[in-house]
Formats: sequence, C-alpha cells, structure tokens
Amino acid sequence: MKASVPAVDFHTHIGEVKSFSPRLKGWVRVGVEDLLSYMGERGVERAVVLSLPPDSDPYAKVVSNRRLLEAVEPHAGRLVPFCCPNPLNARAASLFKRMVGEGCRGLGELKVQLRIDDPRVVRLLKAAESLGVPALVHIEEGPLFNYCYGVDKLEDVLKLAPDLKLVVHGPGWWRHVSAEPGTEAYPKGPVKGEGLVHRLLRRYDNLYADISASSGLNALARDPEHARRFLEEFQDRVVFGTDFPCLSEEGQFGSDGAHLRLIGGLQLPERAVRKILRENAEKLLA
Repeated sequence: MKASVPAVDFHTHIGEVKSFSPRLKGWVRVGVEDLLSYMGERGVERAVVLSLPPDSDPYAKVVSNRRLLEAVEPHAGRLVPFCCPNPLNARAASLFKRMVGEGCRGLGELKVQLRIDDPRVVRLLKAAESLGVPALVHIEEGPLFNYCYGVDKLEDVLKLAPDLKLVVHGPGWWRHVSAEPGTEAYPKGPVKGEGLVHRLLRRYDNLYADISASSGLNALARDPEHARRFLEEFQDRVVFGTDFPCLSEEGQFGSDGAHLRLIGGLQLPERAVRKILRENAEKLLA
C-alpha cells in the first residue's frame, strides 16, 4: 500500500538492528539506499532519520550524529537528520548545539536509561527548546529496556520546557492511551476509558504523538473504533512514523506498510489523513 498523499515518515534509522523474530536470525543492516527504496515503494517523500546516543541500545547499532549527517547530506531535502548526544556527557547540550550548526534538524531519538525528568535529560531538551528544533523521546516501562522511564513525570517536563516541540513514542507512552494501562508493554483488547495520553495532548499544544513501531501500531489497532475517534480529535498532534528498519512479525516496519494500512482502513476524513501523514511533520520541521 502506498500513502494516499506524499508522506513524511517522522521515525526512521539507518544501521543495524537485532532480530527477535524466530523467522530471522542475527542482525539486519540497512543503509541510505535501502531507506530510499522503502520510501519509493510506499510513497514517502521525506523521512526524519534519527540518531541514538552512542552505546545506548544493545539491540541497535544505529548510524548517529556526525556520521549520520555525512550519510544523508547528499539527499538533503529528502532525508532530515536528527542528532542525539548522550545526556550523561556533561557537554551534551553544547555538543548538540554544535551539531545543529552543522545541519542537524532536531534532537532524537532520546533513548537512555534515565527518568524523563532527570536534570541531564531536561538540560538536553531545554537545548532543543532554545534552538527552536523538535525533540523525539522514546518512553519505556518494564524490565526489557527501561529507557526514558517515568511517564508520570512527563507533565513536569512539559512545564519546564513550555516552548519545546516534543514528540513522544514508545510502549511507556502508548499503553497509557487507556485509563487502565495494565502492566504489559503492548496491551490487547478494547481501550477502557481515556488515559494520560488524552489528558496531556489536550493540555499541551506543543506535545505530539508518534505512531511508529509496535507500540503506536498496537495502541491504535487494538481498538479501531477508539483509534478513529482518537485520530480525529488529535489530528493536529499525531505524526506518521514507522521506526524503519525495526522488525515486525510481517517483516520490517515501513516496508510492510502496516501503519499505512491501519490509517487507510479507519475511514478518517481526508483532511485528518493529510495532517497525520504529512502536514504535522512539516509544521514541526519548519
């Protein structure tokens, strides 16, 4: 399935990812040409290519920061680089500011084993705020990764950085689409009531939700009727992303078209689809 409008994928990577699927052993490696190939197949006009802090994820060897800037430079306009120094580095904020001067367009993917309100995380987010660039944060809860945990403190961070364009993603965020989030990373079954996600999106107009990977896909696919209402209400605050080359049961997010099929199957108003697939990302990158 191709996107119904020329889309912007707000969450992609290049590099290597570890497979957890019994169908595929070892590591999968993708480069710039593989990313461009996926984009051509699915009607994605532009993609945000995200870094990870060095050595932050044992299951991903992602091309990041200056190496990423060099890799995507020949495709400026189509590939939009984000950078992310490790907030454990005392010079992280100044390093990020330097990277923005070298062509970085945003902060992310911020994925470290720290609470979301840790002063070192906040310092880096404040640097993005001061530069007027968006930040994308992975929020996790549970024993597997425990990256940027403490979603209950996200509102405190939003108050500390009121002008930050903050994009959030991950199981620790998306399971709170329900008032009864439970303990599973990827809850199943109908959404019961409105959760923290609804409350924060209504209260903070600088907060955006990224539907990429299993977390965003599951949060919407588990209850299509709720998904339709949710995306209509928050059509100005949701961005399409895949987490390419993250692996799914069907194959590879992005290449498998799962997120596009989900959006296409909900019979949303055309205006809402345009915003989610393209216009919200353009606003964030302006």
